[in-house]
Amino acid sequence: MELELKLLVAPADQRRLARHPLLRELKAGPVRSHRLNNIYYDTPALDLAAERVALRLRERPGRRGSTWVQTVKDAGSVTGGLHARQELEWPVNGPALDLALIDASPLAGRFRRARVRDALKPVFATDFRRSARLLRYSDGTTIELAMDTGEIRAGRRSEAIAEVELELVTGDPARLFELAHAIVAAVPARVGHASKAERGYRLARGARLAPPQKAKPVALASGMTTAAALRAIMGACVAQMAANEAGVLAGRDPEYLHQFRVGMRRLRSCLSLAAVATGREAIAPLAAELRWLGGEMNPARDWDVFMTETLPPLARTFAGAAGLDALKRTGARLRAQHNRAVREALATPRYQALMLALGRLLARDELDTLRVAPIATQGASDAAGEASTGPVRHPLDAPVGEFAAAILDRRDRKLRKRGAGVPDATPEARHEVRIAGKKLRYAAEFFASLYAKKRVTRYAKALVGIQDILGALNDAAVTDRLLAEAQAKSPVDA
Repeated sequence: MELELKLLVAPADQRRLARHPLLRELKAGPVRSHRLNNIYYDTPALDLAAERVALRLRERPGRRGSTWVQTVKDAGSVTGGLHARQELEWPVNGPALDLALIDASPLAGRFRRARVRDALKPVFATDFRRSARLLRYSDGTTIELAMDTGEIRAGRRSEAIAEVELELVTGDPARLFELAHAIVAAVPARVGHASKAERGYRLARGARLAPPQKAKPVALASGMTTAAALRAIMGACVAQMAANEAGVLAGRDPEYLHQFRVGMRRLRSCLSLAAVATGREAIAPLAAELRWLGGEMNPARDWDVFMTETLPPLARTFAGAAGLDALKRTGARLRAQHNRAVREALATPRYQALMLALGRLLARDELDTLRVAPIATQGASDAAGEASTGPVRHPLDAPVGEFAAAILDRRDRKLRKRGAGVPDATPEARHEVRIAGKKLRYAAEFFASLYAKKRVTRYAKALVGIQDILGALNDAAVTDRLLAEAQAKSPVDA
C-alpha cells in the first residue's frame, strides 16, 4: 500500500525548500535527480477510469539507455491530502504493455474483458524531472521527499506539474503530516488532492476542473464502533471540501463555494457529535479553525445567493426602479470582494494547516487523539451524555447504533422545543431553530444507512420542508443586512 502526501509548490519555492535546515538535518542519502516520462493507457471509452484504475508505462532515461516499468494503481482514498492506494509494478523490456503480468495480480479482474484488453491505447502522458531524497527520523521513520516539475499532456492540451510528494517508506504515517506542516510554514504550498492521473484524465476529457461535488452517503454498519463511524463521516466531509477546493479557487462557478461550504458545515456538525462522546475540549482547536473558515466564507455565499437568486426576480418586478442599476453594480463589487477574500483564505498557511490537521486525525485507525478519560456508559442514554452506573466504557467504543439513536432523539427534542416559538420569534431566534433543524438533518443523513430506507426518506423529506421555510425567512433577514452593507457603499432606494 502506497501512502503519500502531495503539496503544490512552485519551482522557485522548491529550490528554497531544498536549502531548508530540516531537510539537511534529516537527510539520509544523496539527492537523486532524473527525468520520468509516463504514458497512461485506457480504452476510448475510458473503461479503466470508470473502474478507478490507472495503467501506465514509465520510462526512466539513463546513460546506458532507458529502463521501463509497467504500473497499475487503484484510486484508493484521499483524506486531508493523504493518498492511500494499492500500487503494483513490473519491469518490462520496452515501451509496450505486458498484460500477462497483470493477470496474476489482485487487480486482474479489471483487465479480463476482451473489449478492454484489445482497446488499450495511450490517453495522456506526463513528463517531469524528479529530485528525490530520503529523510530519516530518530524513531526510524523514513520518508522519500520528491520534488517534481514538468507537465501533463493530453492531445493539444497541457498543464504544469509543480509538486512535492512525501511518500512513507517505513514507520509512522503521522510523520508525513509533521513534515508537511514544516513545509507549509517554510514556503508557499497548498495540499494537493488530485493525483497526476486524475489531472491527466480531466485534460483528456477536455475539462480543467471536476464538476462540483455534492455530499455522498456514508455506508455504516450497525456493528461499527462510534469512533469508526465518526471517522468515516468526517472523512466524507473533508473529501467533499477537498473535491470543491480547486473550483472555489478558480472562482468561476458559485456552486463550488456552496458545496465546499456544505462539506465544511457537515464537518462542523460531525465534530459536534464527537464532542458528545469526548467532551468539547477535545474538539475545540479544530472547531475554532472551522469557525474561522466559515466566517471567511459566509459573506461570499450570502452575496452569491443575493445576486443570483434573490435580486433577479426583484429586478424583474421593480424594473426601472430608481437606484436598481446602482444596487446591481454595488452588489457585484461586494460579491467579487468577498469571493476574493475566500480565495485568499484558502491560500493561507492557516487553512493548509487545518487540512493537514484533519488529515492527520483521520489517518489513524481510530479517533485516539480525541479520547479523554473513559465515561461510565450503559446504552443509548449514556452516548448522549446522561449519567449511568454501568461498566466503564468510553463512548467512542460504543456501538454506533446506540450512539445514533441517542443523538437523533436528542436533536429531535431540541428542534421541537425551539420550534414551538417560531411564529413569534425574532429573526435571530428563528435562525437558531434553522441551525437546530440543519444539525438534525445532517445527523439523519450521517446515520441513514443504519435505518430502513423508507423511514429515512420520509423523515429527511420533512426536515427539508422545515429547512426550506426557515431558509426563506433567513434569506429575507440576510437581505436586510446585505442592503445595509450596500447602502454603506452607495445609496440604495428603500
